[in-house]
Amino acid sequence: MLEVLKAIHLLCLLAGGAASLGNAVLLRRVMAAGAPPPPMVADAMKALANMGLGAILVLWATGIPLAVMVGAFATAGMLFSLKLVAATGVLVLVPLMTWLRLQAAAGKRPMNLALIRRMAAVVRWLTVLAVILAVVVFK
Repeated sequence: MLEVLKAIHLLCLLAGGAASLGNAVLLRRVMAAGAPPPPMVADAMKALANMGLGAILVLWATGIPLAVMVGAFATAGMLFSLKLVAATGVLVLVPLMTWLRLQAAAGKRPMNLALIRRMAAVVRWLTVLAVILAVVVFK
């Protein structure tokens, strides 16, 4: 069971990272164009956002049992706690970014691209930090 959870966890890390990078590239292109994205690009960005959100949820769903199985909550120390803080930041920011996108799509609130870009950068750095800390803690 441990190996299956690890495999799913690692696949979701890859999917979440790919979604984040893909969305970052598309967002830069949209911002450089200075106009709303074409429908196909908007659909791609939506799909990547949903893929990233799904990956994060599955990461938590597999990460908590993994941490319990290896005793990380009891023995991993401060670095594991920092990893959890970074992962929690990602867990908070990605749904917030998704909600902001949905609000803009519904016409309830204009899209603040500068805020989204800053949040996306923070999410990418928090993700990198969480992965590095996980590697150090679970070496």
